[in-house]
Amino acid sequence: MYVDLEMMELFEELESMIKNASSIPFSHKSGIDKEEVLGIIGEIKAMIPEEVKQASWINTERNKIISEAKQEADQIREQAKREAEIIASENNNKMEEIKKNSEEIVKAYVEASEPVVKAEEKAQEIISKAESVAREIKLGSIEYAEDVLSSVENSLKNLLQEVERDRHQLR
Repeated sequence: MYVDLEMMELFEELESMIKNASSIPFSHKSGIDKEEVLGIIGEIKAMIPEEVKQASWINTERNKIISEAKQEADQIREQAKREAEIIASENNNKMEEIKKNSEEIVKAYVEASEPVVKAEEKAQEIISKAESVAREIKLGSIEYAEDVLSSVENSLKNLLQEVERDRHQLR
């Protein structure tokens, strides 16, 4: 409380110096003693409580942590995107392989004098299964990507809540 009163007195002294400063003729400007004003400002700075300085440091660190968390989230998002692309590519390759295998099976049935109708049915069944497997794999990769992004989002929310709690504790 003593520091607050001293600071107020210094601010009043500064205000009084400015109010009572001599005017420069033909101008709205005034002249004041620069060294005296800087001396008072130095005294005020010295009286600023350590808590205010710590709060400033904490705010700087908070911004740094948030920035790092955003950067990490971006990296995780990019990694998830790359993994999803790899999975999708692998699924496409598997789909092509399954289609190729089904075509070979159909040819084998035709060559073995099986009725063409049964071969076509079998081919359609294989293609259906392949497309079903491809859909499942695609949905799985999308689910995986959503889980990773959801996890990142929750981590960022938790971090933000922690920062807000720290902020409230500072107050």
